[in-house]
Amino acid sequence: GHDDAAIDLLMAHMRSTGGSSPLPFLKLLEIHRRRDQREAYERTRIRFNQRFNSVAPEWQGDPKAGRALDDYPMALGRIQRAWPAPLDAMAEIEALLFRRGSEAELFDLPAYQEVLLLFQVARALHQAEGACAADVDVLLPIGGRAPLPASWATTQPLPRAVRCVPETGIRRRSPAVSTSRR
Repeated sequence: GHDDAAIDLLMAHMRSTGGSSPLPFLKLLEIHRRRDQREAYERTRIRFNQRFNSVAPEWQGDPKAGRALDDYPMALGRIQRAWPAPLDAMAEIEALLFRRGSEAELFDLPAYQEVLLLFQVARALHQAEGACAADVDVLLPIGGRAPLPASWATTQPLPRAVRCVPETGIRRRSPAVSTSRR
């Protein structure tokens, strides 16, 4: 029924994209395990392990067992350093997702899934920045309108706490965060 259709859809997607995304592989592993399809699970697991910077567990292994991203301090540091710029973070995370030679440290599946989640968050932040920038009209006011009062002018950049509401392009100030310790 639904699982057969999902498998067909995932396999077709992987064929059309060359298997460039880990998500269909992970979903297939989940479906094969749930349906007790050991051979199909092993074929998918081997292909996943060859392409991506992670190790999917063998059939008898627990897919939820293994180290979390916190247990990979060098990788976490790379992500943290790039995080202030979402596009840079996406590039850094992408480098961590794909196998780049035999010397790279492989992620356990739980850590790899956290890296995938961070990639999705960085992509959403990057898209929100783009939506916000596209909606800002830097030429206002134009025409015969009176100029803005001089007191409104500023040469200072907007504080980092100013963020865009992606759906509307409206800028809003995030709540102040206290840095004092109690």
